Amino acid sequence: MPGLRELMIATRPWSFTMTAVSVTGAASYSYYSTGAFDPLLYLLTLAGVTLLHAAANVLNDYYDTIRGVDVEGAPTTRYRPHPIISGMMIPKYLRNYGFSLMFAGLCFAVALSLIRPLVPMLLALVGALLLLTYSGPLGYKYRAMGELGVFLAWGVFIWVGTHYVLTGSLSLGPAIAGAPVGLLVAAVLTANNLRDVEYDGERGAKTMIVMMGVRRGIMLYAAEVLIPYALVLTAILAGSLPLTSLLTLLTLPMALRILRRFSKAIPENSDPMTASLVQNFGILYIVGMLLGVLVGR
Repeated sequence: MPGLRELMIATRPWSFTMTAVSVTGAASYSYYSTGAFDPLLYLLTLAGVTLLHAAANVLNDYYDTIRGVDVEGAPTTRYRPHPIISGMMIPKYLRNYGFSLMFAGLCFAVALSLIRPLVPMLLALVGALLLLTYSGPLGYKYRAMGELGVFLAWGVFIWVGTHYVLTGSLSLGPAIAGAPVGLLVAAVLTANNLRDVEYDGERGAKTMIVMMGVRRGIMLYAAEVLIPYALVLTAILAGSLPLTSLLTLLTLPMALRILRRFSKAIPENSDPMTASLVQNFGILYIVGMLLGVLVGR
C-alpha cells in the first residue's frame, strides 16, 4: 500500500503551477474586466481543477504503461519516479487512484453548480472527458492532437469556467485572455515530444512531432512560445487587457534563450525549462492585470 508521499509523487505536483496560473489568471481577468471576485469560489475552483489535473497525470501514466509506451528505460523514467515502473503502485491501484481523483474534482464542480447552475458541471465534464481520452480509450495524444487538447483545457475551458463561476456570465473574453497561457502550456507538451520523438516513434506513439518531424516541430514550438506575446499586444491595442500587461514582455529574453537552445539541440530538461517560462509569464500576466485595476480599467 503506497503512503501519502508516494500518492503525492504520482500526481506530479510540480506541474500544478500551470493550473494555478490558468485559474488565477482567469480570476484576475474577471476582477479586471468586471470587478467580481469571491475568495471562496476562487479556492473551490482552484481545488477542483487541480484535482482534475492530478487525475489526468495519474491516468496518463496508467494508460501509457498499459499501451506499452512507458516501459523500463523510457525517457519519462529518467527524470521522475514512474508510479508503476518504479514499483510504487500496481497498475490497478494507480487506475483506481486516478478515477478517485477525477471523482473528487467533479464533486467540487457539483458544489459550484449549486451556486452557478449547471455550467460549472458541464465544463467539468468536458474537462474530465478531455483528460480521460487524452491517453485513455480514444488516446488523442497518440493521434497528433495532444497539443490541441492541452490548449483547449488550459487556455479555454479553465478560463471560461473560472470566469463564469466568479461572474455568472459566459463570454469569449476569458478565452481570448487565456489563449497566450494555453499556447505556452501546449509548448510544454511539444517540448516533451521533441525530446522523446525517436522513442515515441519506436513505440508507435503518433504524437504531432512524430508526424511533423523535428524541424517543423521546432517551428511549431517557436510559434507556441512567441505568439502569446503578439496576442497580449493585440489584446492591449483592442482594449481588452490593460497596458500593464506589457509586463509579460520581461519574459521575452528568456523565451528567446530557450529557442536558441532548442535550435542547437533539444535539451534533456526541455519540458521543465518551458514550464518555467509558463510560470514566469503567468505571474507577470496576473500582476499586470491586477495592476490594471489599480491604475484604472
